[in-house]
Amino acid sequence: MRGDRVSKPLLSGLALFGLCVGALRVVARSQDAPQSASRAWKVDFQKDIQPIFEKACYICHGPGTQMSGFRLDLKQAAFAGGASGKVIIPGKASDSSLYKRVAGIGGLARMPFGGKPLESAQIELIRNWIDQGAEWPEGIRAAEVKRHWGFVAPQRPAVPKVMHKAWPRNPIDAFNLARLEKEGLTPSPQADRVTLLRRLSLDLIGLPPTPQEVDAFLADRGPDAYRKQVERLLSSPHYGERWGRIWLDAARYADSDGFEKDKTRQVWFYRDWVINALNRDMPYNEFIISQIAGDLLPNPT
Repeated sequence: MRGDRVSKPLLSGLALFGLCVGALRVVARSQDAPQSASRAWKVDFQKDIQPIFEKACYICHGPGTQMSGFRLDLKQAAFAGGASGKVIIPGKASDSSLYKRVAGIGGLARMPFGGKPLESAQIELIRNWIDQGAEWPEGIRAAEVKRHWGFVAPQRPAVPKVMHKAWPRNPIDAFNLARLEKEGLTPSPQADRVTLLRRLSLDLIGLPPTPQEVDAFLADRGPDAYRKQVERLLSSPHYGERWGRIWLDAARYADSDGFEKDKTRQVWFYRDWVINALNRDMPYNEFIISQIAGDLLPNPT
């Protein structure tokens, strides 16, 4: 070497050395290739298999539906199989109907039923997973399928236990008292009869009681005096006006356009229909159907 220059013989020697090393690496790779190809990559159930099941299989074989009695979101149920017997045979993908179904071989209907077939890479993952023993670690469960609350049947909760057992008069009282006791509070004293009637009247019809109604209630000392006031207010035409207003607000009812010139709307008959429906105690399902179907119902008016 002279200064920063490298002699040509040295460059040639380095190039030849690099070619030799490269050739040795190619030979080494060619010798290792058959061995690495014979060893399938270790498949991880939670990372590689469960996402495929969740996306493609749970709609028919998951928490909500188990067609042919087969469930694939729980380990015990998956290995138990379904109406046609075992579906997963650990160590034998070629004998497992799960693999044959998703691969579309063996004369069986291809799965997912009615859906897009799995990608070849996903099918290969399932085959390798089964051939490797179908390892499914304990404690791995499918994510909870969230359903809209409207499709979940309501269940009556257990009435909570309270310390002051003599205070509740009904199960609702028990829930209220349980929360009060949890917060370290005690119930307020019982309201006087005038206050009770005022609260009841404002709640059911949105108007305070008249002096005559208060006097009549105070004069009635019968055990069903309060119940009679409830029935009286429920029978009032103001009841439909009070509670119909909430529905009309939700339906965006208005007597005018409310924009620019604010022109009037001739839709008061819908308002009256809602009020009368509540006053007639129309069943909720009929109340909804009548508004959605309208003149498509038999004998429309």
